[in-house]
Amino acid sequence: MLIQIIQLTARQATCARFRRSGSRLTPIFGVRFDYTAFDELPVLLQEQLPDCSDELHTILALPPALLSLRELQLPISDRAKLRAILPLELSSDTAEEGAEPACDAVMLGEGSQLAGWVPRQTVEELIALLSSCGLEPEVVTCHPLAWHLLQLPDQQPTVVLDTEALSIVEQGRLLFCRFMDTSDHVAVSRTLAAVELARSITTHACYCLDTEQQADQLPLQLPPELAELPSQGDLPPQALLSPLALARAYCSGEIFNLRNGALAWSGARSRLIRQFRVPLVLGILTLCTLFAEAGLRWYLLNRDLGEINRSITAIYKGAFPSRAKAVDEIGEFRSEIKRLRSAGGGNGELLAFLQLLAQAKDDQITAISEVEYDTERFRLKGDSRSTPAVTTLGRSLTAAGWTVDQPELTSRPDGTTLFVVKGQREGTRK
Repeated sequence: MLIQIIQLTARQATCARFRRSGSRLTPIFGVRFDYTAFDELPVLLQEQLPDCSDELHTILALPPALLSLRELQLPISDRAKLRAILPLELSSDTAEEGAEPACDAVMLGEGSQLAGWVPRQTVEELIALLSSCGLEPEVVTCHPLAWHLLQLPDQQPTVVLDTEALSIVEQGRLLFCRFMDTSDHVAVSRTLAAVELARSITTHACYCLDTEQQADQLPLQLPPELAELPSQGDLPPQALLSPLALARAYCSGEIFNLRNGALAWSGARSRLIRQFRVPLVLGILTLCTLFAEAGLRWYLLNRDLGEINRSITAIYKGAFPSRAKAVDEIGEFRSEIKRLRSAGGGNGELLAFLQLLAQAKDDQITAISEVEYDTERFRLKGDSRSTPAVTTLGRSLTAAGWTVDQPELTSRPDGTTLFVVKGQREGTRK
């Protein structure tokens, strides 16, 4: 993951990129260029910044002159709740009545808060400018409000300043911040004296960031991330101190951020949607396939059940043509089978004889309407399409061990034949 800092001052822009690996930040690029108006930034950024294929998180640091600061005494430490009530607290300080500013606050070392705000329209315009060149910032901040993360060597209150701002920090805490022209040494001395009188904060050293040091100012020692970094063209590692502080604040999650509330960055949701778009589409297709397969199985099963039910109905109509449609065809078949077994003395001979008839008859025998059977003799009455079919039936019964008498045949006008066949078991006397 790359963190890209675009730090603006009144007429200069400093751009830096840091690669984040775990908790370590490694600077990989830095450049500085001049501009005269914000409208020039999209073209200049496209010219100065190299293309990047890695995941890029952009942070925009506004010029301190754009922000207004005010210290508050609110018994709130939760950032979300603090951001919710800040517009009400700052409503009397905004230039336009009824216009809600873009605002946020950082905690001061004394338990108070330092609130900063900018007209929302200004922030919206800058976001739109950077978005036009594909560099929409996730965070809109101001770099002096992150200087306390530079890990100064002094353990006592220390002054950190550049040309546009002055801060007093102590052991990683921000105690005081004022946006001002620090080239006026008299104004700087008066500000420090006022802080000492009002808050009893005595500073013991003054470090200068990326500007020409005065006699009473010291250059800040480079942190480990920048100590071995070679110069990027004309940009020395000293120029990356403020971008490094912003990158550390971003990684800690406690960065001063004007993009909250209605201006909150929504790119994280879009990025997650892009990352999960393919798995989401595949998951939806998988679910559709499963539902389609289940529907196809249901359709095939329902069709097979329908065919079985129609077959049972056809068999029932063939077995009992004079009966109306039954409620339960299978149940009636079972009842008839039980009745036939009872009629046959419980030994199943009648059923065996009926099975023999079913096997002996062919398609030419259209119906057997009457069957008389007493285990020794039988009498059949039915319809046939032809006389040879009756002869064939008699031969099949003879082969099964029955003596079949000459059938009685009666021709009908439609060409069919009514037959009566009698017989007895072989060896049975007539």
